[in-house]
Amino acid sequence: MVVTTPDRAGDFRASTFRLAYVPGVTPSKWVRIWEERQPDVSLELVALEVAECADAIRQGDVQVAITRLPDALSHGDAGPHHTIELYEETTVVVVPKDHVLTAGDELTLADLADEQFLWPLDKPVTGFDAPAEGVGGSAGRVAPTELGEGVGGSAGRVAPAERSEDAAYRGHPGTAVEHRPETTGDAIELVAAGTGVLLVPQSLARLHHRKDLVFRPVTDAPTGTVGLLWPAPTTELADEFIGIVRGRKATSSRGQSEPAPKRSAKEKAAAKRAAREAAGKIPGKSSRKKPGVRPKRR
Repeated sequence: MVVTTPDRAGDFRASTFRLAYVPGVTPSKWVRIWEERQPDVSLELVALEVAECADAIRQGDVQVAITRLPDALSHGDAGPHHTIELYEETTVVVVPKDHVLTAGDELTLADLADEQFLWPLDKPVTGFDAPAEGVGGSAGRVAPTELGEGVGGSAGRVAPAERSEDAAYRGHPGTAVEHRPETTGDAIELVAAGTGVLLVPQSLARLHHRKDLVFRPVTDAPTGTVGLLWPAPTTELADEFIGIVRGRKATSSRGQSEPAPKRSAKEKAAAKRAAREAAGKIPGKSSRKKPGVRPKRR
């Protein structure tokens, strides 16, 4: 197995299968099975952001992407393609270790109603109404007098957006912080600084784990979907990988010949008779000697 980055995109041999995966996804089990079944085809792992997956599929840079759906398709043009949903991801809230919310093992959105939320531009959680264009985006206003030097430092504080009647964040929990970090990693840093809390898939919370932060499941928050994205038509190697992910056994490949047709009752009876004859057991005749009168000794 070889791990690469997108800068080598497009430079692979026919004997190489390039698999993209996004942060938080762990394809190691499937890679191991691939190496057992396809020892002559090298598998290269390509680390991509969700927003890069669709274009990578369309351009042929990778042959399959394990990504978050349908979010990946909203960032680019995948061209003719197929998708398969694999599993749902639990949504959690990331908070400082000493936060009052850590008292509960599980939370609801109602429990978070008074919190200030960070909404990163890479959108780790979908399902809420999207902010209106220009609100809290790259042009969003950060109050410099409140942030001070060293944005995100322990003394940094980001001004929250007006929330009560703001249609841009209607349907979002709590109060939206006006500044939107570029990435989930940036947002994690701001959570640690006490700027706000963050909703993310559980896999990303684990990926960005810090000793000063904890996370709790939010039972009624929208969940995310991880799935496969690949170009159409499906190639033989892509079909092989899809079969591995879906649990298809090596002996149940689609390329094998059709199963033998069922035998008729007459054919079954003939085969049974042949088997008995081969074992020395002729139907209708007992293989044991009949008891008789012993001859008298003279």
